[in-house]
Amino acid sequence: MTSPDPSAGPPRPETQSRGLSLRTVMIGIFALGGLMTWQMHRAYVHGERVVQAVFPVMEEKGKSLDAEGCIDAVIAWHKQCDATAVMCNHGVKQAIFHCLKSQDRKEGCAKLPASESMDGKWVFLTCKERGTQCKRTKDCACADAYRAFDSFCRNEGKAVQL
Repeated sequence: MTSPDPSAGPPRPETQSRGLSLRTVMIGIFALGGLMTWQMHRAYVHGERVVQAVFPVMEEKGKSLDAEGCIDAVIAWHKQCDATAVMCNHGVKQAIFHCLKSQDRKEGCAKLPASESMDGKWVFLTCKERGTQCKRTKDCACADAYRAFDSFCRNEGKAVQL
């Protein structure tokens, strides 16, 4: 009689537990990934609703506000915006367009600095003068609002470059 081949026998308990724990870890990773994806989707959908809801409000406000009033209204909305920071920041340009398009803005556009003299820093100086100084140049609702207003004027009130 020959001795049985050790590799042909039933798997050892330690091998089973390693496989089970790897399986458990993988299931946990996929479950966590799915949960995070679901949460990000929920945040995105909520943010879209928040940003979209401000457009008709700004159109209505724009009927009675001058350009500076539109900028004030958009900055106030941005401060209490309930979406993600990125969505709120991007929504500033869209909201200012909806406010500005409600009436003729030629008078307000005439008050902007001449395009030949603009160096890009005028928005930060303007925001500082009005008391809404930008702490971060990349994420500044006031600067974005003024840039959007300038873009609105350069496009003859038809669009704002995003």
